[in-house]
Order: sequence, then structure tokens, then C-alpha cells
Amino acid sequence: MQKLLIFLFLSFVAVSTVIGQQPKNDTKLAQDGLQQNDTLLYRVLEQINVYPKKGKGINFREYARMVVKIRKVYPFAKDAARELEKYNSLYANSKSDRERKKYLNKIEKELFAKYEDQLKRFTISEGRYLMLLIDRETNNTSYSIIKEVKGSFSASFWQGVAKLFKNDLKEEYDPIYKHYIIEQIVQMIDAEELAKKNKK
Repeated sequence: MQKLLIFLFLSFVAVSTVIGQQPKNDTKLAQDGLQQNDTLLYRVLEQINVYPKKGKGINFREYARMVVKIRKVYPFAKDAARELEKYNSLYANSKSDRERKKYLNKIEKELFAKYEDQLKRFTISEGRYLMLLIDRETNNTSYSIIKEVKGSFSASFWQGVAKLFKNDLKEEYDPIYKHYIIEQIVQMIDAEELAKKNKK
């Protein structure tokens, strides 16, 4: 399973993605459409997320453990998106399949050296969270990433390995229903980081 996690993390670099930007808060005066020179204060408020109640299948201790695990793996998923943005344009502009393969092998070696020791310490559940969050950040499942980079045979092989550990590389991240608790934790982490930046 550890080799699978390392392979998945290193494979993301060849897949295209679009990373959305959150709107910035702003306050301004709006006078268009008003009569008699009235002034209207206009302010863009921060997004407020509303979630359903915690599911019956999870208690406080399970939730607390989930928070710890997601705090551990989420930075890796964000790194995946950043590395992808860094390398993807260069990979896409390669002139031949041979050049792409050579470039991909170079990137894999760099990322392997950077992340191997940390990924080896991941548990099976942490690996699943990482795969889901990479999907969240790149909008691509682990299966589609492997298929894009290594081909259908390799993707099917690693899907079989994942199934042995009760994981599914084709599982899509669903922030609204299936994985809403994960999404809630991730947004909580993002809000904490934003608050820390604002204090500086």
C-alpha cells in the first residue's frame, strides 16, 4: 500500500487541472441605478458554509481521529496541486512521447526523493484521505491520473492492489454528500490558516 501511495502522489504531475480562486472581501460604494445621489454601502461577505448534522456512524473520538489524519495529509494534497501547476505546462509542451517520458521520469525522481520517507509512514486510512484530497485539489481521481500517465493496464493493476486494502482508486470526491465531513474539516483548516495570515 505504501508503494501505491508513493506512486499515486508522483503520478499527479502529468494531469491538467484548473484551480479556482476564492473572491476577496471588498467594500465599496455603489451609486449606479440610485436616484437623488443616494449612496449605498456594498460589501462582499465571506462565504458561510452550512452542513448537515454529523452522521450517525461517527462519534466524537472517530471525528477527532479524522481531524488529525486530514491535518496530516491535506498539506500533501495541496503540494500536489502546486507541483502540478509548476510542471504541467512544461510537460505539455514536450515535443515527443520520448521527451515526455524522460521529463516525467525526472519529475518522479525529484518528488520521490522529496516525499518518500513521509508517505511511507501513512496508514491505509490516511492514504485514502490523501487520494480523495488529491482528487479535490486536481479534479482527477487517482485512477484517471495513473491511466493518463502510465496507461490502462497499470491503472487496472493498481486498482486491484487498492481493492485488496478496501480502497477504490475510481472513487470521486463528493464534498456535498458522501465526504461532507472531510470537506468540513478541510474548510476549517483553511479558515484557521487564513486567520493566522490576517493576524500577521
